[in-house]
Amino acid sequence: MVAATRPDWLVFENVVGLVTHQGGRTLAALMQAFEALGYRVSARVLNAAYHGLPQRRERLLIVGSRKGKQFEWPKATHRHDHRSMAGKSKLLIMPETGLFSEALPALTLLDAIDDLPEVRSGERATSYAGAPRNRYQEVLRFGAKDLTMHEATAHSPAMLNIIRHAGDNISALPPGLVTSGFSSCYSRLAPHEPANTMTVNFVHPASNRCIHPYQDRALTPREGARLQSFPDAFEFKGSRSQVVKQIGNAVPPLLGRIIADAILDSD
Repeated sequence: MVAATRPDWLVFENVVGLVTHQGGRTLAALMQAFEALGYRVSARVLNAAYHGLPQRRERLLIVGSRKGKQFEWPKATHRHDHRSMAGKSKLLIMPETGLFSEALPALTLLDAIDDLPEVRSGERATSYAGAPRNRYQEVLRFGAKDLTMHEATAHSPAMLNIIRHAGDNISALPPGLVTSGFSSCYSRLAPHEPANTMTVNFVHPASNRCIHPYQDRALTPREGARLQSFPDAFEFKGSRSQVVKQIGNAVPPLLGRIIADAILDSD
């Protein structure tokens, strides 16, 4: 696509595992392929929580300029104690630390969703419970007249029993309640920390850590969209399962804007 369209700038985004895949040879091949097309490229690993989003989403990004301009990567503006999937890679953009650091505390799950009304399994809410409680909520609610997509999955009685016993990880469940699953399955999200990385199955507790910290249900599509920084007024198209997949797979819009602004500043 880059070879066919020859854009002034390119942005490539993918999972952090590419940094170490085949001992780094895959990433090197990608970089060389872009360079062979005449682009000056650089790569970094960005954690969304370090850039003002309420989610510890880490992704590898490659940015390149056809005109040979140097891309100035955005600095991390927020801090959070998190073990990176990139390990000690120098590609990871980290916030400044120390006594004089200007980095702000990372936004938390509740910072993103605690203005949304309570809903039970299978229920839907179509109006806000009150005013936005912080700047993040205010920005994402701008232009939205009605609350949409705040509909909880209708969990089975067996799943609801599991959810009621859920804790930080699958080990919190009583022995025998589930027979298999990864450590992050059937787990509640921490209310006062950035959320885990949103996946395409964040409405199903059997797949990943996506249970509301206080309510006995998985996240709603609206809550997932909030954690991904989609405005409440944004219109998704497709079935509920298609929308959930779109949300989980997306580059967070606010993170995309940060990269776009950095490209404009570098151009």
